[in-house]
Amino acid sequence: MKAIYVILSLLIISQSFAKVTLSEAEELKKRLDLYGLTTIKEPIPLDFKMEYDTSIVQTLQKQIKASYTQKLQNKFGACADGDCLQSIDDYKSLELSDREVCLPYTQCGFYSCMEKKYQCKDQGVDYFTDLAFPTCSAYTKNIKKKWFTQKGYDWIYSVMICLQKGLIDECEYNENCKKETAKNTCEYITDFTLKFHPSCYINSGVGVCSLPLKDKINIWRTVGKYLTDRERQEAFKVVLSCIKSGN
Repeated sequence: MKAIYVILSLLIISQSFAKVTLSEAEELKKRLDLYGLTTIKEPIPLDFKMEYDTSIVQTLQKQIKASYTQKLQNKFGACADGDCLQSIDDYKSLELSDREVCLPYTQCGFYSCMEKKYQCKDQGVDYFTDLAFPTCSAYTKNIKKKWFTQKGYDWIYSVMICLQKGLIDECEYNENCKKETAKNTCEYITDFTLKFHPSCYINSGVGVCSLPLKDKINIWRTVGKYLTDRERQEAFKVVLSCIKSGN
């Protein structure tokens, strides 16, 4: 049954690649099993524990505060008192003259802010509440358990910022998310984000393809339990991309 599922998925994702060879398909099947993307498995913890250098988090936060907030203020106008940054519960937002913007940051509460703004769950679209926030939270939980290497830790936070900035760029800065109905808006946001995921996974930090094997295993098994069939196909694309790049 799993083999049939992988074959069907390959037929779908092969549209994104020139050709999938038999050897690549076989390797994909092996890796999907290893990563727990064909069955639900618990992540495999690393054999050792380590303390992380938190410089990546501090660097990303500084970049957001120094340049990204300025980009948004240039677009939507600064607040009257000049201190636009607000900390609310477990997320940050910018109270700009034209609108409030959820601020991409190294916090999973960003997705709570987006749900509060777009109220997608009320429209029957559960991306923020049932996928984005739980997945992000699972990553941070497993970080605390020391399931990743330094490279994996750095990669996770780089991806977090990449995904969040991608949403704000699309929905706020470029104003492409607003559709004729609230439901259509939420469906567009979900579709855009899922398509955007592979590029963040592949290009953030050293890229998922270049991470140590145990990081890859723990990453995919962290997210696997939250993925629908549609979301799983995007994950397959990332794994196949790594195979094609020789990693």
